[in-house]
Amino acid sequence: MPGQEHEIPLKLVQNQPAMAPVLLESLGFDIPHHTEAINTSSVLTNCDPKELNSDGAVLLRDGARHVMAVVVERQNGRDYEKRLTWPAYLSLLRLRLKCPAVLVVLCPTGALARWCATPIQTGHPGFDLSPLTIGPAEMPLIVDHEQARALPELAVLSARAHGDTDTRTLEAVLEALDATANKNRAFYYDYVLAGLKQPRGDVHNHRTAPCARSDSGKPRQHGVDGAIFAEDYAATAATAPGAEPRHEARRLGPSIPGTRSGAR
Repeated sequence: MPGQEHEIPLKLVQNQPAMAPVLLESLGFDIPHHTEAINTSSVLTNCDPKELNSDGAVLLRDGARHVMAVVVERQNGRDYEKRLTWPAYLSLLRLRLKCPAVLVVLCPTGALARWCATPIQTGHPGFDLSPLTIGPAEMPLIVDHEQARALPELAVLSARAHGDTDTRTLEAVLEALDATANKNRAFYYDYVLAGLKQPRGDVHNHRTAPCARSDSGKPRQHGVDGAIFAEDYAATAATAPGAEPRHEARRLGPSIPGTRSGAR
């Protein structure tokens, strides 16, 4: 059964489907004009004998018109069998929604991202699939607080990927927690914290700490989790003063519905 490392990034995309075009943007992919991004069924089965289900799927629409579908996959290891299904995912989703379809694969390491990006040969001339992959180096670097509040889930993935080397992402994710539904705050907080390698101290000693404050000076609304994260962030920052990212990561704004995402 898939574990949390597989499920949590997909849950973030499901909670915020507008992340999908932004992730594609980070790879230099040209996104068509769209007014909304919505989750669509990830069930791609076209006949009874073989059941095909992608991890996630997002549909970009311009009004009522379908302009692009995005298959979102999460890989934690080398799965040769899974790669055989990816061309079928795109073909079936394109057939069902009658619009272009692309595949993006989220990977925890650069090595796995490179492996997943290896072209998949279907046998037909000119019909090979080169998956679009996002490892830590390709994950957008979200340090702007306005961007973090616009797409909290992307700020969470950014902090998970870059938090040890660029503590600005931890500051940004605090702002993201302010803009997140109550039911998701502890879940997002735990996911970021679990991915940090720097010492954080005993966070359990801070369960009753006062809430941190936002840039406006108002108490943060994410309660104890935000307060704990603020203290953990301070500890992390202290162990890596002025740390720079260990890999190049793009800084970009969210793909705003109603604008052309490809424009920078």
